[in-house]
Amino acid sequence: MNIVLTYLQHNWQRLSLERFGAPGQLSCVMLTPGFVASSHIIAFVLKAGQLQPFLVVKFPRLAGDHGRLDKEVANLNRLHNLREGGFDSAPAVLAYEDWGNYRLLTETMVGGEIMRRALVKRRTAACLSAAMEWLQEVHRASMVPGKTVANSFEALAESRLQALESSFPLSERERGLLERARQLIEPLRSAAIPLVFEHGDFSAPNILIDGNHRLGVVDWELAEPLGLPAADLLFFLSYVAFSREGAEKSEQYLSAFRRAFLGAKAWANPHLLRYSEALGLPRELLKPLFVLSWSRYLGNMAARLRGAENGSVQLAEQTVNWLRGNRYYRIWQYTVENAERILVL
Repeated sequence: MNIVLTYLQHNWQRLSLERFGAPGQLSCVMLTPGFVASSHIIAFVLKAGQLQPFLVVKFPRLAGDHGRLDKEVANLNRLHNLREGGFDSAPAVLAYEDWGNYRLLTETMVGGEIMRRALVKRRTAACLSAAMEWLQEVHRASMVPGKTVANSFEALAESRLQALESSFPLSERERGLLERARQLIEPLRSAAIPLVFEHGDFSAPNILIDGNHRLGVVDWELAEPLGLPAADLLFFLSYVAFSREGAEKSEQYLSAFRRAFLGAKAWANPHLLRYSEALGLPRELLKPLFVLSWSRYLGNMAARLRGAENGSVQLAEQTVNWLRGNRYYRIWQYTVENAERILVL
């Protein structure tokens, strides 16, 4: 019997899990996320004779390396405390404690089908509508008076650019791109637009959708309770663009990205305008938010990769080559170089 099943059966009553029935014959399926910087293992817990999991247990790959799980627990608790009753669309923390050499996080299972690319391509309108509704609901609920991009600019913007800047020796072109990105986001330094609860990785496999078009959203370790508005939406719209066009190669990703955001007839523009109106974001600040969102995403990716290399001062050459070949590096590069033609609203 593995650590997860042993833990649950020994602590079933103490953790008040009787509402899920008797522990009986439990089984679990282990999943190790494939991203190079992922740090934990996920166990989906099932009852005998059932195909759908009812609990999720996470624990670090390496004993003691639970910093990201600490953050997920803090984020989920803070999210559910935003309003009475919390959010059914996000996991609830049932327990977070040490067992043996590991710290285990036990969560409720969020139902629904993973919003994979094939599903998005087949039901684009339904997926877009459900995601828009969920983002507006959570972001409006999490806005805090007086907490704005302007008074969090260093943490939200400059620190992420510095993370990218210090991760590897920059080429002359990359130094120019960073300088141009700083110029483009400068209007946000004095922008009194609200901060929101940002998920930080709002795409599959972290989004599920049920038969009633209701969303479930999981994996909150990258979330920021005082995060950037529009960032989650931009990331999701890009995922929809890739899914619609079946993008697999670098040029295909860029082509899909251009059709989504480039020019006055870009198909993503109406969704961005609807979101900005719902949150009261000035239209003229959507472009700086767009540039900052992709700059932050790349900076965060570089920081996570450094963490995966045991906090190295700079990334290894092999990792730098991988990063420069990544589609999100290409998207950041394209965004900064073509900012004037993006989001022509």
